[in-house]
Amino acid sequence: MKPPMRKGPAVHRAAWVGAAAVAASASQARRRPAAAVAIAAAAGVAGLAAFRPRNPVFGRTLWHGPADGRRAAITFDDGPGPSTDEVLDVLAREGVRATFFVLGRQVDRHPAAVRRMVAEGHQVANHGYDHGILIFRGPRHVRDQLRRTEESVARAAGADAMSRLFRAPHGFRGPATAAGALLAGYRMAAWTTGVFDSAEPGAATIARRSAEALAPGTILLLHDADGWAPGRPRQQTADALGEICRSARERDLELVTLDALSGPR
Repeated sequence: MKPPMRKGPAVHRAAWVGAAAVAASASQARRRPAAAVAIAAAAGVAGLAAFRPRNPVFGRTLWHGPADGRRAAITFDDGPGPSTDEVLDVLAREGVRATFFVLGRQVDRHPAAVRRMVAEGHQVANHGYDHGILIFRGPRHVRDQLRRTEESVARAAGADAMSRLFRAPHGFRGPATAAGALLAGYRMAAWTTGVFDSAEPGAATIARRSAEALAPGTILLLHDADGWAPGRPRQQTADALGEICRSARERDLELVTLDALSGPR
């Protein structure tokens, strides 16, 4: 498998591709103005779609549940990690079920946490194996990321532990991402609101931002680990979680897994 592509290099490569498209458009401008416009427009649409998790150009994503119900969902990315057990402790105390988008390499490090997720009724979903950005990867690479994570989860918690939801790292997708996920039998997921807990703004800020975002159908993005620094905890997120759950109850919202929010497909 190729080394994982990080966020910065992916953005830089996308910028170079965009610059090349602009140059190609300029070369056609006098002789074929319609082609020039088409090239520029296609490049703009593709560039926006790649970095916007809810954009349907590279495949539809689950990013919101029914707005006329009384349910919302908390999701966690990048784990399991050092804070996952504490997150699970809070969820157990609050009687909340969540969806964990796990990285295969993290599952290999913390298999007991995945077994606990399954035992306590949470949903385990796929976040790829190594957190590498997928914009410029082909469908075979995407399928390999998914397969390796499936195998890690199966070793940790059994063959039926993995659900069929996939969230791309950072939500970034390229033309082949949806194709690879579809061929592997997955539905792609995004989120309604991310509160940037990974920036560690403080537990109180994470709780406040989450409370402001919670509404019927909301899919909230949080993190129980760091996708690029596996040993780094997410203590602020764990500290904020109890208050987030209480805020949901005050709004008469039941926090459920993504399958319970939208129904499996």
